[in-house]
Amino acid sequence: MMEDNKQLAQNFDGALHSASQEVTNLHSELSATSRRLAELRANNPTGVENNHQHVLLREEVTQLQEEVKLLSQLKEMLNKDLQKMQGCSANALSATELRIQLAEKEHELDRAKEALQAMKCDRTRLKAEKVDLVNQMQQLYTTLESHEEQLRDFIRNYDQHRKESDDAVKSLAKEKDLLEREKWDLRRQTKEATEHAGLLHSQIDMKENRIKELEAELSMAKQSLATLTKDVPKHHSVAMPSEPVVNGTQEWVMQAELPLTAAIRQSQQTLCHCHPADRQAALRTSLCHSRQPSILSDTSAADGDRSSTPSDMNSPHHRTHSLCNVRAAWHPRPIHGGPRGSEA
Repeated sequence: MMEDNKQLAQNFDGALHSASQEVTNLHSELSATSRRLAELRANNPTGVENNHQHVLLREEVTQLQEEVKLLSQLKEMLNKDLQKMQGCSANALSATELRIQLAEKEHELDRAKEALQAMKCDRTRLKAEKVDLVNQMQQLYTTLESHEEQLRDFIRNYDQHRKESDDAVKSLAKEKDLLEREKWDLRRQTKEATEHAGLLHSQIDMKENRIKELEAELSMAKQSLATLTKDVPKHHSVAMPSEPVVNGTQEWVMQAELPLTAAIRQSQQTLCHCHPADRQAALRTSLCHSRQPSILSDTSAADGDRSSTPSDMNSPHHRTHSLCNVRAAWHPRPIHGGPRGSEA
């Protein structure tokens, strides 16, 4: 009986010693966990990771505190049982009751060990989960940093593209202004060219009208010249005497015909070589000179027809009248060679 009590006491002492060691180990782990928590707080300033780690460590500390509490209760129970066993007499307890109590205590100790083992497994699992969570957080932070870098690159590229677009818009605006100026310059030049073309067209019309007038005057001058050419032989035939005449009169008639031919030739040369305005003036002059002899010749012819008969055409009176008409038309130089010239 005494041996059984000694053995039971030794078993209780061993269980109590193991429980004390477990409690000591749990206290050391708790202190180590608290130290790690402080280090993590000092090393990781990021808020999200600290919060998650703080929650995990807090759960682990809570579990460890529960384990310590459970082991403390178990230790107290064992101490109480030991005191009861030491205080009780050997006669009070039988061997069967002691065995039953020992079996119960062993069973409780096994349950405490199982609970402690389960708590250790939970702690290991929580550590693994904590490591996984830390890895996930690191991956998340890496992903966030890469996304942030991509976002910065995108913002930088967008700013550069916006600046290039602004520069392109400014250059296009400058080109537009330049094109507008060129357009207005072209419009102004076109307007000036149109006005100049209209002015040139009007000048061309005026010149064409002037050319038509000059052509009409030229045709009239040609007609007058033809008429004058026809009238010159008539006057020559009328002015020539059929009988011998004094040399002074005959010489005067020849000299009266010379300015007429010279005037006709001069007018023709002037029409061929001079300026259109001078040509017009020359045409008018030639017309005046060509019309006057024809009119005078017609008048003299009419007067001759009225004053004389065909038998008197060669009379001295008729010749003197014709010479006076020619002299009045052309105003020749007076010939001082004979008495008839002075009389005429």
